[in-house]
Amino acid sequence: MEKINHKGTETQRITKEIIDHGLGRAKTMINKILCASLCLCVLVVSLFTFGCATSTAPEPGLLKDAVDLNDAGYHYYRQGKWDQAEQKFTQALTMNRLIDRREGIAANLNNLGVLALDRGYLKQAGQCFEEALMILRGLGDPAGLSETLNNLGVLYQARGRLEDAEKTFQEAFVYARQAPPGPLPALTLTHLGDVARARKDYVLALDFYNQALELDKARKDRQALAVRRERLGRTYLALQQYSTAGAYLLEALGEFRSLEDTNGIVDCLDSLTRLSLALGDKDAARDYGDRLMKIYQAREQEKEAEKLGKLLGIEKGNEAEKR
Repeated sequence: MEKINHKGTETQRITKEIIDHGLGRAKTMINKILCASLCLCVLVVSLFTFGCATSTAPEPGLLKDAVDLNDAGYHYYRQGKWDQAEQKFTQALTMNRLIDRREGIAANLNNLGVLALDRGYLKQAGQCFEEALMILRGLGDPAGLSETLNNLGVLYQARGRLEDAEKTFQEAFVYARQAPPGPLPALTLTHLGDVARARKDYVLALDFYNQALELDKARKDRQALAVRRERLGRTYLALQQYSTAGAYLLEALGEFRSLEDTNGIVDCLDSLTRLSLALGDKDAARDYGDRLMKIYQAREQEKEAEKLGKLLGIEKGNEAEKR
């Protein structure tokens, strides 16, 4: 595969515009170049399901084993079975290393990095993403580069490095536009929205999320639509527009439950717990919170469970004071 050359390209001009003038100025340009694009979206952190696969069914051997193991790991991840997912991704990585399949190695490293990020192992996640990025830069794979940069940007944001996250998402957007039609433009728009929301620029965040939502609607992708609606609900919650927030969150929760998407369910239950507390509905807050706590306990997410317990405990303390 030929290496990507950005010199003199439209994508280089877009990136320069974003860097020079900031996100606000970039919105018009992003709208312009995306208006004719129909793209599927994926979750906030991007697992590779295609990096280990081939255009036709692989022949029996290590390659087929790697593909099957990666697929199994992906399904375990969707179900919140992280230990099983890690085992399958690690086994797939071993198979791909044995046959020196570079794109497969990068895909497995990305998936292991996502798992580490979910578990709060930020150093391990960074090592996985950096090695994957080095491999993919050598291969010149725009889709793989965009996904890896999106994952790396999420890691930067988790570390509070919003400027680095924003620049990384901007680079990911450049590669997304070079890749075949698919999930990447909408995924990157969502991440740019997350950065704007972290900066409390809720108007800009809504703009990015709605752009991604329109792409989802064109592709009629249920999971992607649920992801975007959850983000919109979370943003309207921050804006204290509680009725709108609740409508988006409940719709997203129903879809995630239908799809058996544990990560999506967790995000919705967390926001619905906070929404209920904001509305003063303590019974609903306890209901959503208890359901969320059960998932945290099943996934052995002790830090998240502790934070949730404090959130609900603070509310109980406030209730006692009022009495």
